[in-house]
Amino acid sequence: MKRILIALVGCVGAAWIVAGAQAQGPQYPTPPGLGPGTQGLPAACSKATPKMSITRASFDRVKRTTSILAPISTLASGTAQIELLGGGRVTEFSAPVDSVLGRIRATRGIDEAQARTSTAILTIRYPGDEDTRAQTLRLRAALRAANLSSKRPTISPSGQLDVAGAISRLARGMVRVQLEWVNRSDGSIGAVERQAKVGVRAPGRWGVRSQLPPNVLEQITNRCSSLQSYVLFTGYQTLLMRGEMRAFQVMPAP
Repeated sequence: MKRILIALVGCVGAAWIVAGAQAQGPQYPTPPGLGPGTQGLPAACSKATPKMSITRASFDRVKRTTSILAPISTLASGTAQIELLGGGRVTEFSAPVDSVLGRIRATRGIDEAQARTSTAILTIRYPGDEDTRAQTLRLRAALRAANLSSKRPTISPSGQLDVAGAISRLARGMVRVQLEWVNRSDGSIGAVERQAKVGVRAPGRWGVRSQLPPNVLEQITNRCSSLQSYVLFTGYQTLLMRGEMRAFQVMPAP
């Protein structure tokens, strides 16, 4: 069965969106390491981030298939559950996690209605395992590639989030930048999101520059996990453009 490979565009530029005034507040350096092990910490602190993302979620109208490629941590194992909702139909199937190559890869047949529509909402649910947390992601599967690219997000000593990238010049909508970590105090998941509108300064460019609030910076400083970032474009239905997602480690576990 033919698989469709999508080449990612590597050009990266910046069309900055200021998401808050740059405050002259206290400095927030990366916290020092706290020594090996997680003894005495919440159970969630001992589990790794799955780092699941999406580089391909495509349709083949002629063959009536969908092709999915989702990178994931090599620590992850087991099986992911996949759902396609579109064309008045729901297609559900499972796919194994390839722990050697660090990916979830599947090509599956779809019915005539979904093939004709050539777009659907894709949901991938990874249930986690003994050493990796669960993760669910949702975006649009469709015919046309978005060609999303991103630099690795950074946080300055003063707490400013900076990230920029590129996307298809035909894309419309928002790129979402999400930060995620595990709080040392109770093992809860901390998260914050910033958004960038595509093409504000130039076609095919997006960027975020945002001063993070003190309470978020305090949680990040006191985390017990790595600080993970997900850069997500959910898709553009008008042009049958699929969603894509990139994952980055911003800071290692302390």
